[in-house]
Amino acid sequence: MTKKIKLELLNLLKNIVKIDTCFPPGNSKKFAEFIISYLKNSGLDIKTFGIDNEKINVVASAHKGSNRSIVFNSHIDTVRPIISEWKSNPFDLKIEKNYSYGLGAVNCKGSAAVHLYLAKNFKRLFPNIKENVDFTFVTDEENLGPDGTKYLRKIKAIKPHTLILGAPTNNNVIIEERGVFWLEIEVFGKTAHAGEPHKGINAIDKSARIINKLNNEFKKILKKYNVGNQISTINVGIVTGGENVNVVPYKTKVVIDRRITHKENVKKAFNEIKSYILKIDKSAKIKFITGTNPFKSNKSNIYLKELSKSKRLITGKKLEFLSSIGVSDGRYFADDNINIINIGPGSGSEGHKSNEKIINKDLVDYFYLLENFLLKF
Repeated sequence: MTKKIKLELLNLLKNIVKIDTCFPPGNSKKFAEFIISYLKNSGLDIKTFGIDNEKINVVASAHKGSNRSIVFNSHIDTVRPIISEWKSNPFDLKIEKNYSYGLGAVNCKGSAAVHLYLAKNFKRLFPNIKENVDFTFVTDEENLGPDGTKYLRKIKAIKPHTLILGAPTNNNVIIEERGVFWLEIEVFGKTAHAGEPHKGINAIDKSARIINKLNNEFKKILKKYNVGNQISTINVGIVTGGENVNVVPYKTKVVIDRRITHKENVKKAFNEIKSYILKIDKSAKIKFITGTNPFKSNKSNIYLKELSKSKRLITGKKLEFLSSIGVSDGRYFADDNINIINIGPGSGSEGHKSNEKIINKDLVDYFYLLENFLLKF
């Protein structure tokens, strides 16, 4: 039976890796069409949602009504591959004995394949289940954008009491994440001829001073927010500006990524850095782009306990609690007081990596782990 499941899961993964869902632009319409076809005879209630007609999210429900549920979430958009670095076609899953190589195989089409297989066979596998269960297949995760899981939460298309995200964790769990927000700084100068730079005010120089202060002084301030291995960080990700090389630049833009720990919240952290920047340059314009608070789930919740038992039963190994360097779609529910659990096949270090590979055994174990987990309810 295990061999049959392995072949079916890898074949399904091969089919969905073929579908280009790269961000940019992160279009998922063809993927949604595949899901609708694949789940046609599943007996589940299949609905699609999207602000953008090309960015479609699918919700497959195993229950009626608006009661809260266990939601299995996987994002199906991927980063765009650097073709020259790939040893094989990133859109054609290369299946070997222990590993399979393909774009999104780990992040996160591997978990999507397992969730799809569970959804297709849900009525057969769990005829007596008492829990309400939803499966969501979403886009816009790689963009930290508003059109995926955030939109489903906003319109109440899903109401989880427990959100299980198919993140690559080697089938261990992440139950806490730092918060994140992005901000944009506009810095202004005064144009002049490059032959007489003293007659102008160089916006790039002003930006450089802000960046230098943030990297050398503000970083020290952030240390007070560190909690264990959760580090409060700042990263200057984008700098643009200047009109022409022979002109003293009038305006620059700097985009910054801030990761915050459980000692912080987005609103206060944004106001803190804004005040700091304005002390350096009072004419700067600072804009909040997007952001969410950190979350931390209760280790003693029943769903996490049962997942732990299932992990030990299926793999013979104890469930490990991992630290996250990134953020998941669970962050949109950070203030909702629900259980948020990241668990999925493959190593997180493979995500966004050329020649991305998933461990075939992880994929199969993930199926049996979730099957065993759901049978308890």
